Amino acid sequence: MMLSRKSIDQSVSPFYNDWAKLTQDIQSCFQQHAGGCQELIAQGYQVYEALRERLDGMFGSDAPSPLNERERLEFVRNSKSAHAASRQLEQLFIELKKKIARVKLGYPAE
Repeated sequence: MMLSRKSIDQSVSPFYNDWAKLTQDIQSCFQQHAGGCQELIAQGYQVYEALRERLDGMFGSDAPSPLNERERLEFVRNSKSAHAASRQLEQLFIELKKKIARVKLGYPAE
């Protein structure tokens, strides 16, 4: 498959759509002081891992990744603080999106 900016967008946007929905659910969970926030964060972690797998499949060893990604994901997985874990996961998604945008510049538009 020949990569283009459009094909990269089409490949990653479903993961970011899922994350946007989960972010709203996580924020609602924190506002309501409800239990189950950790489960939502675990779902977000799974979405992130699936996105990483997709990127690895598309770019191989040149796949973009945030700084200290493995350590930060380990923190998300093992954190006792749901709020800290959700913030870290949110930052990972944001940074990865920026890295993907930077990589896309090297590919044709269509």
